[in-house]
Amino acid sequence: MSKKRLQVILSDEAWREVETITKEATEKFESGSINYSDVINEMILTSKVDVKLLQLKHTDLRRSLKVLAGKNDLDIEAAIKSLMELKARGGSGKKKTNSNQEEV
Repeated sequence: MSKKRLQVILSDEAWREVETITKEATEKFESGSINYSDVINEMILTSKVDVKLLQLKHTDLRRSLKVLAGKNDLDIEAAIKSLMELKARGGSGKKKTNSNQEEV
């Protein structure tokens, strides 16, 4: 089995979930061993990501406006629809920064 290493920064909420599942999986489990990598791999393999929602969560409003403004064949109706969808999903347009990151 080929293994790849990747450093990932987890949100506090995601880390709590990893810790909870790891604790549950290892508690009274004496027939083998389970570590954080095992839990995270399983979480990834069994997850179903809503790609549209993920994109909306990470949309930079200024950047998207620049992209729209740079188009020669700008469809005003589609642009308005896109911005309204972003507004409805709670997109603030501010780029999130992770200034208080912890390495694990």
